[in-house]
Amino acid sequence: MAGGKTHDRINLLIGAILAGVLLGIGQDPYVTGSFAFGWLVATLIFSPDSDLMPKARTGPLRFFLYPYSVFFKHRGLSHSFLFGTVTRFVYGLLMLGFLTYVLYEMDKIKFSPKDYFSFLYYWIRAFNYDYVQYQMLVWLFGGAFLADLCHIFTDKISSALKKLMFWR
Repeated sequence: MAGGKTHDRINLLIGAILAGVLLGIGQDPYVTGSFAFGWLVATLIFSPDSDLMPKARTGPLRFFLYPYSVFFKHRGLSHSFLFGTVTRFVYGLLMLGFLTYVLYEMDKIKFSPKDYFSFLYYWIRAFNYDYVQYQMLVWLFGGAFLADLCHIFTDKISSALKKLMFWR
């Protein structure tokens, strides 16, 4: 398997190229920015390897990423082609709900967890790709999904190359 720095370098290079291509073909800058943001978060903070002990560079987010490393074992669902990105997005939304609960109970915000989940439900239910905020959400997810895919393919290629070298 490729190391963390190798994943970062490959993903950052490919992500920069793809974002440049999107801008070059005239994609909306906000949509391209969402794609790039999703790619960066999936590469640097919340990658398929987030099931390993959270990285030092995540700073205060480490507290929220640690439970993910407990629930999801390495090379399991987090490395799934279809479900890896989805599980991280759902986990992130649930952790935002938990943060809402904590801040609400501490009387730091007036927005209750019920308000949060109701808003989330109605916002998703009202999905309409014609609106830029929904386009940004789709492209954010697309950037994260493709970054995860790049990560998984890098692992597979690296493993195949190591096997080839071993058999020589």
